[in-house]
Amino acid sequence: MDLSIFVIRMGTEGVMNLSLNFVDNGTQHNDIVLEWEGKNWVCDSYYLALDDYLLPEVEDVAKIRAVLWRLLEQWLETLNELLVDEIAFLPYDFSDQYTGWLRCTRRREGFLVERGWSNVEGWSFAPSRIGSLLRSLDEFRADGSSVELPTEGLLESIRKSMAHAAS
Repeated sequence: MDLSIFVIRMGTEGVMNLSLNFVDNGTQHNDIVLEWEGKNWVCDSYYLALDDYLLPEVEDVAKIRAVLWRLLEQWLETLNELLVDEIAFLPYDFSDQYTGWLRCTRRREGFLVERGWSNVEGWSFAPSRIGSLLRSLDEFRADGSSVELPTEGLLESIRKSMAHAAS
């Protein structure tokens, strides 16, 4: 048994502790919050505002919410396409010299999820068009334990974050 894997199993009524939300503070910095396993990672919305593909002429709060919603929609689309043992990489932190990611490995009963980062710079791709990085990310470095999550719990947590982004 791999002792580096921390497993949490939840029934259908279990509450999952995963969200990615925009908390507007008027600065485009320290306003995206990843909540994961009882901890928070605070990130910047700056690169969401600069996204060249979705509302390219705008850099306001409405755009940040729209790009975040599209980012989360790509998470859902990618996870729904995965077959057993395939991997998806879901970005959440876009910074000048790195990006933060969730690596999700499809299992028969759900997903094995771990948080980490990569040297891929946040400016090198648009949050609304992640493209091939969703399925292939060089130099992913895990930062913490893996957690096993049921499929519907993970997908529902993403849908809730999408609803929050749209409000």
